[in-house]
Amino acid sequence: MLSQLLPMLAITFTVFVLFFVFMGIGYMLKKQPLKGSCGGVAKLMGDERCSFCGDDPNKCDTLVAEQQKNALKAAELGKSV
Repeated sequence: MLSQLLPMLAITFTVFVLFFVFMGIGYMLKKQPLKGSCGGVAKLMGDERCSFCGDDPNKCDTLVAEQQKNALKAAELGKSV
């Protein structure tokens, strides 16, 4: 019985590790937060307003653009010093 269980556990663990590795690589390449439905779970619980995006799904995109601009400004300041 143990000889059948160990390979199954090893495969399951490997799949989970690969899943998280690929999620990390995707995040590093795109530099964007994970996207989901705006307030998905909150709306199920009765909250009508999304506390993260303020019911504006494009807000995350503008925040990422602002963060990139700030990072470029910070890099320029670091180089000139």
